[in-house]
Amino acid sequence: MPTTLEIRLERMRLNWALVALVVMALPHVLHLPVWATLAAIGISGWRLAAAYRGWPLFSRSARITFALFAFLGVFISYHTLNGPDAGTALLILLATLKLMEAKGLRDYFLLLVIALFIGIANFLHDQSIPLALYMIPALWLAVTAQLNITHPDSERTLRVALRSSARLLLPALPVAAVLFLLFPRVPGPLWGIGLPQQSGITGLSTTMSPGSLSQLAQSDAVAFRVRFTGPTPSSAQLYWRALVLHDYDGATWRLGNPAWSLHQRIETRGSPVTYSVTLEPNNLRALYALDLPVVIPGDSRLTSDFEVAVHQPVTELKQYEITSYTNYSYGTDLPSWRLYPDLQLPKNIDPRARALAEKWKATTKNPAQIVGDALAMFHNQPFSYTLQPGALTGDNRIDQFLFDTRRGFCEHYAGAFVFLMRAAGIPAHVVIGYQGGTRNPLDGYYVVRQEDAHAWAEVWLPHQGWVRVDPTAAVDPARVDKGVSAALPANEVPGYLFERHPWLNDMRNTWDAVNNGWNQWVLAYGPELQERFFNSIGLRYGDWMELAIVLLLLVGSLLAALSLVMWWRHRPPAGSAVVRAYAKFCRKLASAGIARTAHEGPLDYAQRVSRLRPDLANQVQTITSLYVDLRYAETGNPRTLVTMIRKFRPRVAS
Repeated sequence: MPTTLEIRLERMRLNWALVALVVMALPHVLHLPVWATLAAIGISGWRLAAAYRGWPLFSRSARITFALFAFLGVFISYHTLNGPDAGTALLILLATLKLMEAKGLRDYFLLLVIALFIGIANFLHDQSIPLALYMIPALWLAVTAQLNITHPDSERTLRVALRSSARLLLPALPVAAVLFLLFPRVPGPLWGIGLPQQSGITGLSTTMSPGSLSQLAQSDAVAFRVRFTGPTPSSAQLYWRALVLHDYDGATWRLGNPAWSLHQRIETRGSPVTYSVTLEPNNLRALYALDLPVVIPGDSRLTSDFEVAVHQPVTELKQYEITSYTNYSYGTDLPSWRLYPDLQLPKNIDPRARALAEKWKATTKNPAQIVGDALAMFHNQPFSYTLQPGALTGDNRIDQFLFDTRRGFCEHYAGAFVFLMRAAGIPAHVVIGYQGGTRNPLDGYYVVRQEDAHAWAEVWLPHQGWVRVDPTAAVDPARVDKGVSAALPANEVPGYLFERHPWLNDMRNTWDAVNNGWNQWVLAYGPELQERFFNSIGLRYGDWMELAIVLLLLVGSLLAALSLVMWWRHRPPAGSAVVRAYAKFCRKLASAGIARTAHEGPLDYAQRVSRLRPDLANQVQTITSLYVDLRYAETGNPRTLVTMIRKFRPRVAS
């Protein structure tokens, strides 16, 4: 039977192992299946009852059965056993099951290692500041658990244990900082895997249908942040191009697949605009750029529609620099066959819209006049700009919007306008992206939110090429000049409370500036930013031999400094003059053949020396008596002792 002390140590290890598992697994509760959370809690509770109430532990067959059910449940929930989501859920379930057979240091130490892996997995789901702040005390508690499991002491208080674990963690911070800054960064998602948060990304998609952008615009989540190098364009020029949609099936606009990607002549006017973008994950193979981009990042390419395309979807925070012109024209040299895809419409739908376009076409041969007629219709007739347009159904949705509901968001107006232009024989397509942005006075960045999602049109006019036309601006010019909040009713604006209460807006700006700093220097610290940092300190990015030498020198210096500090802290205390003199006295006797043993006190030592060397007895007894008085009674003259020991010269016995 185990002794009382063994039972207490086992309970202590169990409690601390549970503490480590709970603090590391707690953030996962937000995305674990409910059944997995309840199962983990149930098994942990049973294990505690077994330790304190004498409940029986699961038998071997019961543990195997539960493990099989855990694998089956995870597979049913995630349809796979691979990936961060399924793997984390399975790891948590098997870790709690391990509690049922844990016994002794080895098993509990293994549970601590599993708990640390579960903690690391939190960052596969979220890399925000709140999680990082949570993980600091969580890691502190986990290291405290490791201390109490590997070196259990029932007399050690929680305060002492926390202080000891803090002393273990703090010296690792400078080493971690050096490795963060200098260790080579791998482009792309962590470990090359698709992170779970990709499924929850809010943003544009590769299609547009009535209601898609209005739903997106009800979110005030940040889409991207921009910092301009020079003068900032006006709000009316802040059209952020994302994707160009060519194909329309009567309900949805899609990218299409242009058969040719021709080089198009660009004519730019005015000064270029250079800016850096910090893009939130959008799960698209596209970067956002101010119309019209001319200098793009090296890992991207310009399509024939002047989309900034990348090879892989953007699934992590990305920083890049772009140069654009806001005053431009392009596509004046396009042949007629290249314009053919932007004239196509589905057959036998929206007859009233077709008839209206034919009427405009019959009254003038000037395409620019037809564009003006369409914009005048949107401006003069009772169309309204709203986030709550109501659903459009049936085959004739353009007719329903233009002649019946007349309530819509930007996608309604852009889609209807392009339909009318194509019906009138004018090449046109839809462009989706964002329009506008709000400057944060605290850090100078412009914040573009999902509520700024926008759709506009481009029409091709002879001698002008592709021309941007925003029919939404014809309906409500405030949308472009002052932003979405100025164009919508107060109750439809996502950030209504921030507009109504300036102090709330100040708090949001502060939090957004803090988040932006976290994004700039932590989350976005990838190969591009690391290369800039290397250049700033004189290192050549890509010279891995040089980097390895620098890393070894820095980490070695830090470890050497830490060792020096630890030696200094734990060095033997410097003795007083009395102690040093007596130590010299003992060395002289040792050289005469009578060494002092470790267990021998001064008086016992003096007696032994006097017995072995009667010729030294008087001197030894006098020196020892004076030393004892000075050392323990604090009486006498230290100089006398020092002088006597200096003159003491024992000879080796013959």
